[in-house]
Amino acid sequence: MNTAIGTPQIEPQKPASSSLPPVPMTGNLPPRVPDVFDPEYRSAMKNVLEARQPMDWIGVHQFLGFPEDRVAGAKFVTRRLSVAPDPDRVVLSHSTQAILTVLCGALVGTSGVLAVEELTYPAMAKFAKQMGFNLVGVKLDEEGIVPDAFEKVCEQHKPQALYTLPTLQNPTTALMGLERRKEIVAIARKHGVAILEDDIYALLPKDLPPPLAELAPEITYYMLGTAKSIGAGLKAAYLVTPKETDPARLFWPGSGMTYWMIAPANAGVATELIHNGGADRIISAVRDETRARQKMVAQTLQGASLRCAPECLHVWMDVPANRELSDFVEDCKRRGAEVGPATTFLIAGGSAPHRIRFGTGKARDREVLQRGLDAISGAFFR
Repeated sequence: MNTAIGTPQIEPQKPASSSLPPVPMTGNLPPRVPDVFDPEYRSAMKNVLEARQPMDWIGVHQFLGFPEDRVAGAKFVTRRLSVAPDPDRVVLSHSTQAILTVLCGALVGTSGVLAVEELTYPAMAKFAKQMGFNLVGVKLDEEGIVPDAFEKVCEQHKPQALYTLPTLQNPTTALMGLERRKEIVAIARKHGVAILEDDIYALLPKDLPPPLAELAPEITYYMLGTAKSIGAGLKAAYLVTPKETDPARLFWPGSGMTYWMIAPANAGVATELIHNGGADRIISAVRDETRARQKMVAQTLQGASLRCAPECLHVWMDVPANRELSDFVEDCKRRGAEVGPATTFLIAGGSAPHRIRFGTGKARDREVLQRGLDAISGAFFR
C-alpha cells in the first residue's frame, strides 16, 4: 500500500522492554523473610559459639556429624516421618545435591541405570555424565510417575535406582497421591529398585501423603534438605538410610570424590534451630510469604493455564500455541523476567511440553516479583 506524501508512517509495534535488569525467576528459592529469619539465625549462631570453643568446631572433621547433630536430624525428619529414625541411620550433608552424588556413585555406578522422571532436576544429567551412568525417563501425569510407565522401564532397562520428587515435583508441581505412592513402591520392590526420595519441597505444604520412605523404609534413601524451606545458604540437608550400617559404608571412608560433609558450625546452627523451634518459625514465615506470592501469580496471570499450588515455590505455565517456546522466553526477558523453558528439565530423552517454569521466591520482595509477573503477563497477553 502506498503512503500519501505528508502522511506520517506508523512504525510496527515492538515488544515493551524494561530498563531495569530482568527479575531472576529461573530458580525456585524460598522467599526472604528477614523479620523472622535474621533474629532466629543470630540467636542460634550466638548459642553455637557459646556451646564450644571455636577450635572445637572447626579444628576437627566430623564426617558423619557430631552425635547431637544426628539426633537433631532424626528429629527434623519427623516433620514428614511418623517415627524418628535411629540417629545411626542419619547422614548430615551440606546439600541434597551432594547426597545424590554419593548415592548415585554407590548405588548406580558406572554403566548403571538410574530411572528419573521425564522432566526433572537438571543437575542429574551432569551427575550421569560425570559418573558414567545412564538415565532413563519415566512418563509423568498430574500425579507424577505413571505406574505402567515405571513398570515398563524396570522390565526393559533394569535400573538400579529411581530418583523421584513425589511432592510438588520439579518442574511440573505434580503431587503424588497415597494410592499412587503405594503403586510405585510395589513396583520398586518387585524389581529390586532402590528409591532415592527427594522430599525437599514437602515442608511448606500441609496435609500431605506420607513419604515413600514411610511406605518402604527398607529400600528408600530419604532426603530432606533446608534449602527450599529455610534458606539455601544454611547448607544443611539430612539423609535417612535403610540400615544403620549404610552411613559409614556409603559415605565414609568410601566417598572421597566429593566434599559432601556439612561444616560443623552450620550443623550446629541447624541443630539449635531444630531444638529451639526456630526452624518451625522460619518455615511458617516462608510458607505465609509463599502463599502471598502465589496469590499475586493468580491475580496477575488470570486467564493463563497454570499448574501451581499455594505453598509451591514455582509455577508451571503453558505458552501460547502460536508462539515458539524460545521466542516466548526471550520476550519475557526483554520485558523484564528471566524464566526457564521446559527443555531445561528434559534430560533423558523424549519431547518437552510447550511450557515454562518460573519461581516466585528469588525476587527480593513482592514489588520486584510483581515487576517480573507483569513482564510475563505482557509477553503472554500481548
